[in-house]
Amino acid sequence: MQFDSESTPGFAIGRIAYLMRIRMEAVLKQAEWPFTPDETQTLITLADMGEPLSMNDLASRMVRTPTTVKRQLDRLVDHKFIKRSVSPKNARILMVGLTSRGEKKLRTELPLLDDLRKSALQVITKTQVAEIQKVLQKMQSNLANHALKD
Repeated sequence: MQFDSESTPGFAIGRIAYLMRIRMEAVLKQAEWPFTPDETQTLITLADMGEPLSMNDLASRMVRTPTTVKRQLDRLVDHKFIKRSVSPKNARILMVGLTSRGEKKLRTELPLLDDLRKSALQVITKTQVAEIQKVLQKMQSNLANHALKD
């Protein structure tokens, strides 16, 4: 069986994700930021939403398991960057949202991460970025809907 990993989008995406993660870790470490890239992504996702989310909604948006997200949330709560509260609509649902401390501290780190993003996108046009986003969203949808064969 011949397989050319260089022409396979999945391998390229994996390599880019790895490089982004290690560069992001370095930027965050240099800034003495106490959180991992995944924990930081959790904060950014909550900031983007602008309102508390249920843990399941947050996990779904981040394409993570609720268990993984719960572990990340524990550290973020300990540092008082997020808070948990009971949903006003259903007492069995736990909501999570940024605290004012979390919002303030995140604003100081986002410019550093934006510099990394800009570096990754050097000499790539806005049109190309939009097309990449479209393709990646379609791939994500395809994979989310992919039925495993027995």
